[in-house]
Amino acid sequence: MKHDDELTEKIHNTDENGKIQRDSDSQGMVFSSPAMKTLLKRAHHVATLDLPVLIQGESGTGKDGLARLIHHASSRRNQPFICVNCGAIPENLVEAELFGHEKGAFTGALLARKGYVAEADKGTLFLDEIGELPLATQVKLLRVLQEREVTAVGSVHPRQVDFRILAATNRDLWQEVGRGRFRNDLFHRLAVAVFTIPPLRERSEDLEELIQLFVEKINRDMIRHPGFDKKRKLSDTALTLLRHHTWPGNIRELYNTLLRAILWSEHNVVKVKDVQDAMFGIHLAPPATILGREFSRDFKLSELLTQVADHYFEKALSESGGNKSLATRLLGLPNATTFSNWRKKYPWKKT
Repeated sequence: MKHDDELTEKIHNTDENGKIQRDSDSQGMVFSSPAMKTLLKRAHHVATLDLPVLIQGESGTGKDGLARLIHHASSRRNQPFICVNCGAIPENLVEAELFGHEKGAFTGALLARKGYVAEADKGTLFLDEIGELPLATQVKLLRVLQEREVTAVGSVHPRQVDFRILAATNRDLWQEVGRGRFRNDLFHRLAVAVFTIPPLRERSEDLEELIQLFVEKINRDMIRHPGFDKKRKLSDTALTLLRHHTWPGNIRELYNTLLRAILWSEHNVVKVKDVQDAMFGIHLAPPATILGREFSRDFKLSELLTQVADHYFEKALSESGGNKSLATRLLGLPNATTFSNWRKKYPWKKT
């Protein structure tokens, strides 16, 4: 089909040397790691099939970006893409916001409103943080998906709607079903094509490319403002520090950290101190819980030693600004060769 590769083209092109050139609207989606390449291949297939999609992943991993890319590669790409953050709507207004309401249907309803579902007619409805929907609303959403019609609050006349449903969550919805907080029938209605975006700490191959992508974007956005007359670039030590951070806030944390570092920098080259000032939680507490762990069936001393080594290698590199010689001295190792040998023995992001 003509648009089978549109999702790939939306994200990157290659020049005559084969170097990847990122699209300015790539939504932070980078597909260099094996896990992300597999995800992209499956997204290609699903985008053209008009099936429901459930996107899972930690906060900040780029679930909304993947949803937009799937929409743009679908047959509905020229129709509306309606994005709804379910967790941001007050519980007493969820149904009116989703399904619409008639004038006077409740106090404050001064005008009639179509609702997000009707606005997505012929297009795509993306329900972000769908796990936040109240159970009563889940029942009505299920009916809308089954009957393909929606009835506004205060009305008795259903309206036919044709839309594709994409949903995202940072929760384990299957566990939520088991706890009675999410309806089993709605889960199975949504979980036709399921994508799980891996956290950034499991995508080391993507990190460098994301840093480059975001620095370029921030430079483009900032160059228009007074006082920002030249583009910024990262020093080698600043880049080293970024490489070895664990990024618990994922892509969102990476972008905001780079933005702060560029804002704080008084020079065209962003130094390691600028990045340190921009980071949260860079001075990590020692892993005391590891030392107090009880023996169990899955106890493995090698895994605990790896965790302890990971912690202190990362801490030493962070506090030394990426200077290997200084990090070696901080760790009490005799020389840089020993430092390198230990790194091979206890590699970062091993699990």
